[in-house]
Formats: sequence, C-alpha cells, structure tokens
Amino acid sequence: MIRLQRLVWFMAAFACSAMLAGPLSAQTPKKTAAPMTVNRTLPSAKPQVTPLPPGAGGAAPRALLPDLQVGVIKISPEHPGEGQTVTFEGNIMNYGPGPAPNPVAILTVAGPSGVSFPLYRKQFNVTLAQNQGVTLVEKFKVPKFGGYSCTFTLDPARMIAETDDGNNMKKLSFDVEALPDLVVCISNGKRPPVGGEREIRAVVKNIGNGNCSNYMKLQLYVEGKGTKTWELLPINAGDSRERTRKCKWSTSGTKTITAKVIYPNKESHKGNNQVQGSFFVRLPHHDKYSAAPKIKCSDNRTFNDWEQCKSTN
Repeated sequence: MIRLQRLVWFMAAFACSAMLAGPLSAQTPKKTAAPMTVNRTLPSAKPQVTPLPPGAGGAAPRALLPDLQVGVIKISPEHPGEGQTVTFEGNIMNYGPGPAPNPVAILTVAGPSGVSFPLYRKQFNVTLAQNQGVTLVEKFKVPKFGGYSCTFTLDPARMIAETDDGNNMKKLSFDVEALPDLVVCISNGKRPPVGGEREIRAVVKNIGNGNCSNYMKLQLYVEGKGTKTWELLPINAGDSRERTRKCKWSTSGTKTITAKVIYPNKESHKGNNQVQGSFFVRLPHHDKYSAAPKIKCSDNRTFNDWEQCKSTN
C-alpha cells in the first residue's frame, strides 16, 4: 500500500515538471557569440607642407625697404693750411633692396673757438635703387689754424623707412696748420733831384701765424735800372728781412718801383706778395717834398716810419 502511494506521488511530480518545462522540441537553442573583429588603422607618414611664396594664398607681402648708408667721405687738400679753401666730398649709398626717393644730406662743420660755419643741406631729386649712390660736394674756407671736424648725416628727419638707421652718419676730423703770410713793403713817394742818388728799401715781413719752412726770393724792379733778385733765409712769424738798392737818374719824371716776394710753399694768403710804388725825379725848381706815404705795403697798408712798419703785423 505504501509502495503504491509513493508510485502515485512520483508519477504526479513527474507530470507536473513536464508540464512546466514544455515540450523539448519547443526549447530555443543557445546562441553562439560571433567572433569579434578589431579594425586597426596603420599610422600614415607625416604630411609635407610647402611654404607659399610671399603674396600667395591671400597673405600680404613684406615691403622691401632701402638702407641708406654713408660711403666714403674725404676732404682736399688732405692737410690744409689756414686761409685755404677745403673741398668736402661725401658719398650717399643705398644698399637695401627697396628704393630710396629724394634722399636728404646735411654737412656740419666745426672749428676752433670763434670760427663758425653755416649748415650745408641738400635734397637730391633722384630715387636711388639698390647699390646706387650720389655725391655731395661742398667748399668752405678754414680761416684759422687748429682742429676741425666734418659730420655727414643722411635722412636727418627719418623721412625714409629703412632696414638700418644706424649707418647714416660719419665724422671726419682734421687739423689746419698755421701758415706764414708774407708781405713786402717798399720806399715810396721820394723826390730825388736829377743826378742825385737815393736809397730804395724793400722789407719782407711774415705777418702770419706760422714760420716759413723754406727759402724765398725777393725781386726789386726799378724803372730804368732793371730788376735785382736776392735769396732770403726763412722768416719766422712776426719777423722781417730787408734789402736796399741805391739808384740815380739823369732825367726827370715819375719812376715806377715794383717789389715781389716769391715763396714756394703754402701761405695763408698768396695774393699779397707784390707791391708797386713810384719816385718822382725832380728838376731844381720842383718841390722837394711829397704828400704821398713814405712806405707802401703789398697788403694795402701804408706807413711813414720804417720802425712802425716792421713792428706792425
């Protein structure tokens, strides 16, 4: 009996589990996952960038600028003396790729105390392309010995945009040497009688600031008597040398006298080396005295006393 009950319970339990599970044919089989595929991107080479030329691709081109530069500057003569005229030459160059229109140059000259010069300025009506240039030429007189300088400046107002403004100026310094200044003075206005002998004196003075460095010649011409020449030793500043000549005439009238000093080296003034005077050879009834100055000099000064003439520079 007990065995029969257990069998019934077993059969009932089996039937219930079958009903809960459903038919075996209706069960859905498990899905198998598909194999995973990984996509990998291989690294490519770095792209090459080619630079664009100026102005391409809408970029604004850089302006081409000039470069003004002071070239060679010089003076002539290289070693001037006081009273001489000096010629300055300064080159204006453009070494930049851009044009330099209408460049301006100024020259400033400085000298010893008491000496002044104007400002030399010039604007050139040209446009300088690369490696082109122009030259400024100015002349000025150096009236006094001592130290001088020339300052040459380009585009002083900075009106031209440049690649380099630091090469627009140069300075040249030079010395002016002290020079002698020789003048000659002669007897003048005498009235010797016919047949009477008179002395004619010629004095060479150095009224300059420098000593003579060489010998010189003195020529004295007397009308009717010809020319006599002497060689004189060098004369220091403030000193003098004299020569005399005695003459007489057999006829009356005005007689011309000319004296000239010839010096081969530099002087502060070369235009005052000759003077002309005159005598009047009188007859007995003519006046003995003349109102003309007794001494006449090549620097247009006159004196009535030789001592005063020699001591005055």
